[in-house]
Amino acid sequence: MRYYQCEKYPIEFVLSENIDKCFDCHNHVGHYVISLVMQGEVTVYLESRKLVCHEGDAFTIPPYAMHSVCQERDARLLSMCIGTAFAAETDSETAEVIVRELLNDAVGQGIFGEAQKEKLLPFARAVFRGWDKGGKEMDTGIKNLADRITSHPEYELPIETLAADIFVSKYYLIKKFKRIVGMTPHQFCIQNRIRKAQSLLDAEQVICGVAAEMGFYDQSHFDKAFQKIVGISPSEYVDSKKVIRQSA
Repeated sequence: MRYYQCEKYPIEFVLSENIDKCFDCHNHVGHYVISLVMQGEVTVYLESRKLVCHEGDAFTIPPYAMHSVCQERDARLLSMCIGTAFAAETDSETAEVIVRELLNDAVGQGIFGEAQKEKLLPFARAVFRGWDKGGKEMDTGIKNLADRITSHPEYELPIETLAADIFVSKYYLIKKFKRIVGMTPHQFCIQNRIRKAQSLLDAEQVICGVAAEMGFYDQSHFDKAFQKIVGISPSEYVDSKKVIRQSA
């Protein structure tokens, strides 16, 4: 897997290839994901739908949408990740200019070709124009708890405390949270610890320091959780990251 990060905006590209893996059910809170199959076959379970995608097929995963992805070794999957806040705050005309320039720069640096650029552009346009803002309508109490966990996933938040905050039993909270968010509060917390760990590693912090800061009791615990969610180890992730050099 290779990660190409935009130096100016919260947009990145992820190229998944030479892997034989099924990513467990998860969601992305902080960004939209537009994925394009460049080669082979990829099976996507998105909410209640099963999508079998072949070369040239593309799909969008909105924030909070539960999904899993199964990719065989001969498949190549290109994903464009766009930050949710950036998508919400940027008007469509400005976004069109930014995305076109970024895609042109990515093509110029050989990350992907013109054909892939032309496939990604209308999906990105849809996100910024609000056609694909398919976010979930969430219960206010659950949304507040999810936002709290997302903001500070490194904090230990006992289930009893979370339940008391919305005046329900811990058993009811677990059941309701899983029904609305798609996973238990603990699973959601671990997922968001890893997402925040990625951002800290992007800022070139040391792996062992990130593991400790995110509340993992040892390096091997962090490595195992990271590998399960991201698909590669923290050290492989650091080695795989590249910055897209943008034209002036």
